[in-house]
Amino acid sequence: MLKIKLITLLFLLVTFDGIAQSFKPVSDPGKVGASLKRSSEAANTIQADFQEEKVMAVLRNSERSSGVFYYKKNDKMRWEQQIPVKYVILINGDKLRVQEAGKEKNVGQAGRIAGQIKELMMGLVNGDFQNNKAFKQTISENPTAYLVTLVPVSKRLKNVYAKIDLLFAKNNLRLKELTFFQKDGDKSILRFTNEKVNEPIAESVFVNL
Repeated sequence: MLKIKLITLLFLLVTFDGIAQSFKPVSDPGKVGASLKRSSEAANTIQADFQEEKVMAVLRNSERSSGVFYYKKNDKMRWEQQIPVKYVILINGDKLRVQEAGKEKNVGQAGRIAGQIKELMMGLVNGDFQNNKAFKQTISENPTAYLVTLVPVSKRLKNVYAKIDLLFAKNNLRLKELTFFQKDGDKSILRFTNEKVNEPIAESVFVNL
């Protein structure tokens, strides 16, 4: 059950009005990819609010949640859903901890998948996703944004996910929306707002659930 919950929380699927704008392949994907990588590497800390909307084929109405996100270079991250219920994923070095409704889960039961989740979550923030051989990458653009599309090539991921989209604003090259499309057609919407970069974050944020 924990394994399923972790996967569901990580692989959030995003759609939004901006995605509907026309995107065209960039003329020099290597150059754009390098610029996005440099921007990610320049962020020693990130704080942001997020809003999520999950759209599932079996439900008429979408599910909504919101919370806060923290990142500290190189290997610390806190994903804290606050509404409708508190759910925390905490990454600190090689440790992955999960808390739901005030109770810490036994992540060890998730085994190998927990490590894969940790690796991908950090990679999506620090730019290492570009070197992940589990995906084929393409980059497109519209007048205001770059759209990086990751298509899984490994059998394990292809059985679950159709693709992952990352939307970066051109004006600051920051990740604004993260889109994962599941093979079964379900999707969720994640939007980041009130972003603060390279501002101090208390160490306790990455220690205390």
